[in-house]
Amino acid sequence: MSGATDSDPDVLVVGAGPVGLCTAIELARRGVGVRVVDRRAEPRPGTRACTVWQRTLEVFDLMGLPVGDYLDSGVPYTHRTHHFAGLPPLVRPADQPGTPYPRPLLIGQRRTEEMLTRHLAGLGVRVERGLTAVAVEQGPARVTVTLTGADGGAETVRAGWVVGAQGPHSTVRDQIGASWEKKPCPGTQLLQIDARWTGALPGDPAHCHLFLSEAGSLGTAPLPDGRHRFYAGVADPDRARTGDPDVAEVLDAVRRVSGVPGLAFHDGRFNWRVRLYNAVAGTYRTGRCLLAGDSAHTVMPVTAQGMNTGLQDAFNLGWKLAAVVRGRAPARLLDSYEAERRPVALALAERNARTYWGGVGPVPPFARLRAGLAGATGTAAHTGLTLAYPDSPLSAGTAPDGEGPGPGARVPDAALGTGRLFRLLGRGEWTLLAFPEDPADPAAAELAAKEAGAAARRAGIPVHTVTAAGRGPAGTVADPSGAARTALGAASGALLLVRPDGYVAFRGGVRDGAALDRHLARLPV
Repeated sequence: MSGATDSDPDVLVVGAGPVGLCTAIELARRGVGVRVVDRRAEPRPGTRACTVWQRTLEVFDLMGLPVGDYLDSGVPYTHRTHHFAGLPPLVRPADQPGTPYPRPLLIGQRRTEEMLTRHLAGLGVRVERGLTAVAVEQGPARVTVTLTGADGGAETVRAGWVVGAQGPHSTVRDQIGASWEKKPCPGTQLLQIDARWTGALPGDPAHCHLFLSEAGSLGTAPLPDGRHRFYAGVADPDRARTGDPDVAEVLDAVRRVSGVPGLAFHDGRFNWRVRLYNAVAGTYRTGRCLLAGDSAHTVMPVTAQGMNTGLQDAFNLGWKLAAVVRGRAPARLLDSYEAERRPVALALAERNARTYWGGVGPVPPFARLRAGLAGATGTAAHTGLTLAYPDSPLSAGTAPDGEGPGPGARVPDAALGTGRLFRLLGRGEWTLLAFPEDPADPAAAELAAKEAGAAARRAGIPVHTVTAAGRGPAGTVADPSGAARTALGAASGALLLVRPDGYVAFRGGVRDGAALDRHLARLPV
């Protein structure tokens, strides 16, 4: 059933930004009837959220999006150079191990929306523009939503579920009564522009740069069209100034923070002033209405996390809501959406407020900050690769003996025979991976499959036994190089139940079939 022709759909998604589009794709590819409406007659112009982190690229891959073409349309984020006033620059590579997308991507939000919109259309769903949700009324089995068009006409939609992905100013959030307490960052502002530049700005122009000085902070990033994004966090002496800044105001802020008075801008566009605040909704779900993206959490746009966090909301919510709509899971599965995603937003808001420097208050200890960065090791949290749900009601089992994902952790990609592990997981359903104690021993493969099989059959979950040569019970796959076995930390054998979004729901030893069975019996799936 296609949401393009179903006037009263299973799910109505309100908002056609990246988060709404991603939610709709995850629903539509699982056969859910979905409509997507947006109040804007045309997509929002500008580059807006232009940094796409590594985990978001993995998410797009798992969704079946054309990631190769998308990468070709952007600029690779190769390095970040930190400039602390009075100290030597610190250059750090952006590459991260253990992912097919080691570098982030710099690309305008409009291009991201275009890719998602095309893919959604290929699933039979088109975005309906010029429609504003003005009233939401919940019933026991449907949600009645009043939509108004640009001509003033009204339409009543009776949807099974509603997802509000409208951004910070969410009528869905307001209508369901979710609390929304803004925590402002007083006395400071963010001034932004995309422009070409001339002058003696230090460092490689192909790098992203972060300047910290007594005047505030300044970030720069190269964009695909040859311009650079400049965003300066500086004092806000006059809150009465409304509207976007002119080029001169942004340039003055950039010169002060960078300490480069001879800098000049050319061909600037998308000037933007932001009065900074964080806000996280008190609940992500009321009855049959759910919130995602900036409708659920609006965080200061200073660490390039807002869109990426919202897309992970959508990826988390989509498979759960589809399972409920299709009658494959009870509605209480949706409780895990807020349980998993709201703490992520709260932690992000707290981290942004704690680390942001906008030229107001005590000057940060630049030497100590630089030393901390110089000594940092491991995978950076902002990439999304370390995100995990160990305390989720969906997670259980034991941690691996060494490297590898534990309960609630992300499953990394790896070579698997002639293909990739992500292609095995990216079909959008639960998957059980059984690693024998000895990948070359047929008897060990039979034992692993037996331990996994009974529980999985009762739950309707496919089992893939992973052996060296691909010989074994039905569903066996080959891992001749042992790459998957190594990446998943299964040298001594393991059972891994993988969720539709690529996170581990259960991990145990290869003989822990009974524990797996007990966990599956408790899961709301």
